[in-house]
Amino acid sequence: MNQNPSTKNFAAFVMTFERSHLINDTIDKLLSQSLSPEKVLIIDNSVSSKTQDFFSDYKNPKVEYFRVGKNLGPAGAAKIGLERLTEEGYKWIYWGDDDDPPFFNDNFEVLLNMAYNLPNCGCVGAVGQFFNRKNGLIERVPDDALQTTGEIKVDTIAGNMSKIINANVVLKNKVLPDETLFFGMEELDYDLRMQKAGYNLYVDRSMYLRYRMQSNHLGKNVKRGLKKDSNRMQRDYYSTRNGLIIFKKNGLILPLLINILRIFYKMISSFKYGSNYGKRYSKYLWKALRHFFKGKKGRVVF
Repeated sequence: MNQNPSTKNFAAFVMTFERSHLINDTIDKLLSQSLSPEKVLIIDNSVSSKTQDFFSDYKNPKVEYFRVGKNLGPAGAAKIGLERLTEEGYKWIYWGDDDDPPFFNDNFEVLLNMAYNLPNCGCVGAVGQFFNRKNGLIERVPDDALQTTGEIKVDTIAGNMSKIINANVVLKNKVLPDETLFFGMEELDYDLRMQKAGYNLYVDRSMYLRYRMQSNHLGKNVKRGLKKDSNRMQRDYYSTRNGLIIFKKNGLILPLLINILRIFYKMISSFKYGSNYGKRYSKYLWKALRHFFKGKKGRVVF
């Protein structure tokens, strides 16, 4: 479809959790884009009132604050954001985090111009990855694939990478984030369901390359099995559990079996960092596996 991007068609939601000190800067960066959203909806998952207190004195007609009242996680917050902005009639919706505004001032302009001219476009973003349906791994787009212009069709785009959703995915196909995942892999789950509904996801090669250069990630290989702190261990619980849920949901039996075996391998290999570390990390992974088989979803208190 060929049309000029117009801010009357474009809104943004930003999920936040106990980061009142960051939110003002993030909003400023969204609204200073060369093509800025007509509206920015803040979805506040915070338990404390700090963010609410900040917005009690905040004056900007383009910004709306919504306090959830409890922590629904990124998955629950994203569902609220997409539902509300779709119901209000916006055609394209930015899915954002409070600590990851766009790197460049022209992110939205470049991505929306691309989106309007691509077939069955359900989502665009600055950075994306491939999903290997044989082993269940997320795979990096090679550096040499970014050396020309144009778009690349990918399988998933993270919420902190200028992810912009075509509202038709929600309106016509009723595809919304699965709030029961709470945290971790919710974008992959959403993107796979979007593709099942017949939509494609695209990234712009030139912008992707700019991101790689800005982050100094050119030539960087993905390293697995690195030592993790407690916060990262908790994140791995969710990504491990939710990954298995996603494989099962999509009928990906081989990746499901491979990743169950990978969990046991990760447990054993974690002891190379010491007995205490191995026991702690294995506890999180075992809990993820156990909860998957029990069908437990949502938030977990560790």
